[in-house]
Amino acid sequence: MKVTVSPSVRRGVCASFLFLAAWYGLAVTSLPALAEEKPVLEGRVLDMEGRAVEGAMVFVYDSPSVKGPADFISARTEKDGLFRMVLPPGRYWLVARLKKTEGYGPLMPGDKHSGEPVEVELPPGGEVERDFVVGDLRDAIKIKEKTREGPVKISGRIIDEKGSPVREAYVLANRNEKVTGIPDYVSAWVDHEGRYTLYIPRGRYYMGSAVTFPPGQDHFMNGEMTFDVDKSDVDIVRESRDSK
Repeated sequence: MKVTVSPSVRRGVCASFLFLAAWYGLAVTSLPALAEEKPVLEGRVLDMEGRAVEGAMVFVYDSPSVKGPADFISARTEKDGLFRMVLPPGRYWLVARLKKTEGYGPLMPGDKHSGEPVEVELPPGGEVERDFVVGDLRDAIKIKEKTREGPVKISGRIIDEKGSPVREAYVLANRNEKVTGIPDYVSAWVDHEGRYTLYIPRGRYYMGSAVTFPPGQDHFMNGEMTFDVDKSDVDIVRESRDSK
């Protein structure tokens, strides 16, 4: 059976084919141009001594809240500490972490962190370079002295005035009552029960807590304590601002 197609139908089919071909051709040829529009974020992750850190990742957030899942995560750094990411244009907040386990989660003993997030603006087609310094938030951000005796282990909870656990906070121990910049020693972030563990050299310290790192106006000091041996159940009371 022979099917006859009218000239008008043939013209319509040909026009549709040419339209689709032109559309796909435009899409294909536009891909390189679109890729060129994406900005590049690159830099290095270093330790407190200025040495390259292997295995660190840069976490990218679209808001200053960096305690939840990241919007983008870099590949782990190699021995040279370098990272490179291609991201959509926009404003982001960045932190670098060296974690033994996957995911964002609370920092654990041995993990390292770059502190407060760094805000960057990534323009279309631009290249932005940012370096990060990560420190150990279990034993100390920076050990300022060495002792022959090993450190003492301090543990307990951060609680409010009613005895309830405080979350998303950490304990700090400082030689001076006034904290400027990075404290002498800090714990990891507390767990869901407000529990912390802190390793410090024997001595006298002003103890307190904070919810941002480095501590800002949000930190509270509880007073001076002396530690010569391991101590547990050393609770740190975090007062409400209304009671200050």
